[in-house]
Amino acid sequence: MSDGVIRSQPCPHCGSDAVWTQNAWTVGDTASAAYVCGNGHVIDPRETRQCPKCGVHDTSLLGDVDGRQQFRCAQCGEVFVYPRDIESAPSAIAG
Repeated sequence: MSDGVIRSQPCPHCGSDAVWTQNAWTVGDTASAAYVCGNGHVIDPRETRQCPKCGVHDTSLLGDVDGRQQFRCAQCGEVFVYPRDIESAPSAIAG
């Protein structure tokens, strides 16, 4: 494939490796990054989120907790919910 981030889980459609690719997921006129396998299957980016600990998008959806998605990072093992609490999000203003 390429030198991009390869997802730890294979494509759920065909079992091929999937690579994180910019502008792969399109909805109307909007495009966002997502995993794409060598056969062209695009994995819905809502099924993987950026890990707040290590910054990698190689996460697995575990389920829902109180209406929020719960994920586990395949790189560092962090378990987190999305969307995150405002209190736990990094501050944009350095204090």
